[in-house]
Amino acid sequence: MEFQLLGAVAINGGAGPVPLGPAKRRSLLAMLLLRAPAAVSVDTLAEALWEDEPPRHARTVIQGHVSRLRALISEAGLDAYGVELTTHGRAYALRLPETLLDARRFEDLVALARRQHEPADAALMLREALALWQGPALGGINGTAPLLAAANALEEGRLATVEQLAATYAVLGEHHRAVALLGQEAAAHPLREPLIAALIRALNRTGRQSDALEQYHRTREELADAMGVDPGPVLREAYEEVLEGTAGAGREEGLAAHHPAPGRTPVRAAEAAPDLLPRPPRGFHGRAAELAALTTATGAEAPIALVAGPAGVGKTSLAVQWAHAHADAYPDGRLFADLRGHSGTDPARPADVLGDFLLALGVRAQAVPDSPDAAAALFRSLVKERRLLVVLDNAKDSAQVRPLLPGGPDCATVVTSRTRLDAVIASDCATPVPIEVLGEDDASLLLAEALGPDASDERAVREVARLCDGLPLALRIAAARLKGRRHWTVGDLAVELADERSRLALLSAEDTGVETALRASVACLDAADAALLGALGHSFTRQSDAYAAAAAAGIGLAEARAGLDRLASAHLVQEAGPDRYSLHDLVRLYARGLPRAEAADAVTRRVVDHWLRAQHAAVDVFDPTGSRTVPLPEGLAPGPPVPRFADGDAVFGWFLKEQESLMAAVSAAARLGDEDRTWRLAALLWPLVHGRPHPGWQQPLHTALAAAERIDSTEGIGWLRAVTGMLFVETGQFARAETLLAGAVAPLRSFAPEVSCQVLVLLAIARHRHGDPVGVLDALADAARDARTADHPIAVTLEHYHAAHVALAQGDFAAAAEQTARCVDAVPENEIVGWRPLIWESYGIALHDSGLHQEAREALLAAVAANEEEDLPARTVRALTRLGEVAAVLDEPHSEAAYLAKAEQVEKTLAQPL
Repeated sequence: MEFQLLGAVAINGGAGPVPLGPAKRRSLLAMLLLRAPAAVSVDTLAEALWEDEPPRHARTVIQGHVSRLRALISEAGLDAYGVELTTHGRAYALRLPETLLDARRFEDLVALARRQHEPADAALMLREALALWQGPALGGINGTAPLLAAANALEEGRLATVEQLAATYAVLGEHHRAVALLGQEAAAHPLREPLIAALIRALNRTGRQSDALEQYHRTREELADAMGVDPGPVLREAYEEVLEGTAGAGREEGLAAHHPAPGRTPVRAAEAAPDLLPRPPRGFHGRAAELAALTTATGAEAPIALVAGPAGVGKTSLAVQWAHAHADAYPDGRLFADLRGHSGTDPARPADVLGDFLLALGVRAQAVPDSPDAAAALFRSLVKERRLLVVLDNAKDSAQVRPLLPGGPDCATVVTSRTRLDAVIASDCATPVPIEVLGEDDASLLLAEALGPDASDERAVREVARLCDGLPLALRIAAARLKGRRHWTVGDLAVELADERSRLALLSAEDTGVETALRASVACLDAADAALLGALGHSFTRQSDAYAAAAAAGIGLAEARAGLDRLASAHLVQEAGPDRYSLHDLVRLYARGLPRAEAADAVTRRVVDHWLRAQHAAVDVFDPTGSRTVPLPEGLAPGPPVPRFADGDAVFGWFLKEQESLMAAVSAAARLGDEDRTWRLAALLWPLVHGRPHPGWQQPLHTALAAAERIDSTEGIGWLRAVTGMLFVETGQFARAETLLAGAVAPLRSFAPEVSCQVLVLLAIARHRHGDPVGVLDALADAARDARTADHPIAVTLEHYHAAHVALAQGDFAAAAEQTARCVDAVPENEIVGWRPLIWESYGIALHDSGLHQEAREALLAAVAANEEEDLPARTVRALTRLGEVAAVLDEPHSEAAYLAKAEQVEKTLAQPL
């Protein structure tokens, strides 16, 4: 029983292969398995399932495939083995024992082979690893970029393992087996020079010099024809060995040192292997994914792992914990150096560190070279055949690290730094291992372990963990603070830390603390980047893009982008996505205390104006008619550019992404006392309220309506009553909706006739729910008349809509059906407010209330399809719920359960916090 990625994507259950279905479902399963047990966002899954721009209903399709996968897992009995597909907000995670995934077993076998002292044992494990492959990786999936990249990475691992097995055969003297293994792969990969070089050596050692030379010349010609290049040094060296009539050790030297032949011992400068590692960290918790990433990185062809993250996040603890756990894999020594890159003191000189390393390796003090270059060369020569681990902690930059890299094939290096060290990644193929603050669960567990018996109040523990922003340094200082006060409880500590003005000071202990750590990081910034960080601290959301950052700092867009990239490299802001940056709470508090040349309100006003301009531009694209674009305030000063939007889908995606910032902008404008900006910001939220109605929008809309009423803005009152009433209709609060909608019509008629027509239709829906048939017809008649008076394109639609409901009231169902069909056909091409699904839904509800249940089902199914096409999940829930009621009346319990289950599934996505 296993999950298979090394070949066609498959689930092999106890009773045989599990029928997975279409390629998109296999692709989704592959992405979940590749990231397991981490959660994979819906956006990432959509990128893997669609080659082009995902459709608007992509999330619904993904939910359907996830639901079917869950059913398949259950039907195959895999849940009994600990397999579970779980939902985490807008993401999914597949949890399963690693032994059930062929790709993980492959990695484990390869890693285990590297740790074997006997080459024969290593060869056995490598053969077992390669036997897991059943064909090209990730077979049967969609050929999208993310999945093709993953398949290529798996194939690269397979080829590296083939080369490793061939090298092991060379150590064993089984050159004929190396030839058989490499010959087949060389035919499939004729331009892979290390593999061809290994084949040439194997042929040479079996006495087949002519075949070896022929292979070299064939490869040389193919390289010239395909790529216009000559053979590289690895291939030329193998060729020269054949010409010289030698069988040089070549690349197998490193493996021979790894697996010594009988009678051979690795060259050592000292008998005892040095061990300079600090003691293991106390109370280490979590970080399973990062520890696994370190294992993978140090087992790569270039075994250099770069652990990078913000101050206080636990980089040193992670590196030392991993080093102690894997010490047995490095019997020739474990070296450690604190490079003091961000310690507030002078950084360590590479020459001094090399001197310490050479002494630890047994070099006499008088024999340590004075020249840094000579010392680095001696260090590399001493360790090139060793299985050695080097941990370089707290690096300042790439120049400090590069002379200390050992370079031997069996030497692993772990570097920690607050900066990304892009140059080491580029020049030395280091593998980044990013480390972030702990999630809520892990942070709470770490704090609870540090507190011991004092952690009985679980809710207070989680609150303190949240206030510490999941930062391990802050969590440990908070625990120490409580332990030093025996009359305090965790709840007392939570109350104390809740005060933002003193939180950083409280999270300090003597000469260490969050503020001290951040001060050292900020000290490395130039004045412009420090000013940008300060501006971000006075902004009002944790996440920003370059446009908002430029507005906050009062600088150009290009300057903001460059500054954000430098702040991200220093891990003072975090990259949350392309051109998306987040600011942790504790960094934000520190940034607020940085010196500034202007008042905080000036920053807030610039950011408020930015969101006003950005929303205005977005709504202009979303509604090309301009009838729903709330005008900007008079005298609005020009500012940095705002995003450009290709189409309505791009606009709505932007609204979803920025909803936290947009809601915060309303509150910020209110705090500034700017009533005019407050109501305009909230009125421009209508695409979000319409597409993703959520109770969380009530507070900003209420704040904005009150602001409009205080300045007696007829326009603001009309807009806010309309948007708030629409929210109440979409969330089922019909009594509250009716009052607001009725009061919005008159103010809107003079400047937004299409909006007033829509408000009247929503008013009719609210009245229908209250059993007021006369009021329904009156509202629809007013809507049609107002549209005709304004000569608006929606007038024909509304006239048929009104006529359909008149016919229903008179019991003329044939006429109602005809008028509804005409109504749908008459909807203008550029309509953006969901008229088609609204028409089908209200028609279906009226049919159901009239006793025509079969006809009602057809209309409501059309409403569901239209809602899904236009990505209106709240209305989808409403139509599905009504379908459940229809099925109950028709005595179809299975259909009823299916409709209601689907409604519940969609509703869960809407219930997520804003």
